[in-house]
Amino acid sequence: MTTTALPQEPPEPGVSYRMTAPRAATTPKIVREWLALLLVTLGHEEIAEQAKLCVSDAVTRAYLLTRADRITVEVALGSTALVVTIDEDRPGWLPTPRPLLPWRERQRVGLALIQAHTSTVRILPGARDARMQFTLAYGEAA
Repeated sequence: MTTTALPQEPPEPGVSYRMTAPRAATTPKIVREWLALLLVTLGHEEIAEQAKLCVSDAVTRAYLLTRADRITVEVALGSTALVVTIDEDRPGWLPTPRPLLPWRERQRVGLALIQAHTSTVRILPGARDARMQFTLAYGEAA
């Protein structure tokens, strides 16, 4: 049996990829590896390590600081940059040994790492969830 590879053309700007995973201790690693594979496949390996560091930190924050059932990561390809959005989906009650931090206090925890490696970081509060969004410009590896 003979197989041929399809030509790899970069996707048009505006294309996005989405992954939803359970709120679990293994989710940061799974998302990190998924994002790296996506970036290498699409020809943006120069920002893969930087993106892995930032998404790992952001998803770990979602895992530790929220009561969400699921975490969704969306990667949007722009013409000059990549935008990654992390959503804390459908928060539900989970037993926790400490009270959940108020929204404003959660935003101060651990953002320095992400801010040091990205072009922009935004926290978008929602009625039932929160979103973090960061941007990495192509070719600007830290």
